[in-house]
Amino acid sequence: MSQSDRILQQADELLRRVSPQARELARRQRKRRQEAFMRRLRTGVMLAIAAIIGMAGVGVFFNSFGLAWLMLTLVIAFLVIVGVLIAGSQPDVTQERLMESELPALPANTEQWLAKQRLALPAPANRKLDAIATRLEELRPQLQNLDPREPAAVEVRRLVGVELPELVEGYKRVPDHLRREESLGGRTPEHQLVEGLDIVESEISRMTRQLAAGELDALATQGKFLELKYRGDEDLGNGR
Repeated sequence: MSQSDRILQQADELLRRVSPQARELARRQRKRRQEAFMRRLRTGVMLAIAAIIGMAGVGVFFNSFGLAWLMLTLVIAFLVIVGVLIAGSQPDVTQERLMESELPALPANTEQWLAKQRLALPAPANRKLDAIATRLEELRPQLQNLDPREPAAVEVRRLVGVELPELVEGYKRVPDHLRREESLGGRTPEHQLVEGLDIVESEISRMTRQLAAGELDALATQGKFLELKYRGDEDLGNGR
């Protein structure tokens, strides 16, 4: 990458950080990290309390509970908390791990994986990644109760967990000096990447609307059932 390309990339990153989409993306990522840390901390504290109780019981049983035993107990409790915080930290999301993600976690994991790819992508593609991240956040609630065996779930997993990463990785495999050269179709690899990301964004939006439409239909059906069951009975009662 040339010096001018680096300057443009840095300028775009600055603009991205101050854009509404980027601020929302950063806020979500920060919130997820904080929630994960607090879960590990709570687990560590609970295990530390259990260790303190256990050490206190052992000390009383062997009649060795003194200052030295107290200090040893506190050190063990501290090490338990630190160990849980370190061992429980989430590893980086790889392409292989992304494909194996549980369906409800797929949008967040994909968003995290895409964030790691930014430095290798051109500025227009990074703007598309911001838009895709927003679409993934809109899709996430629809996947919480979706059966992974449903055709819609298979379609989502294929697009978000397989085809999107393969599109990005395919661009990264193109040598730097060829990324702005036109191919036989008259388009550069950068243009093909941005065009592909645009299609992915549109497809995620379509899937979200499709899943939401199914929920709306189910709600309307349930509402009609309740209306017929209760208001119908009420009408019959009034007619007597």
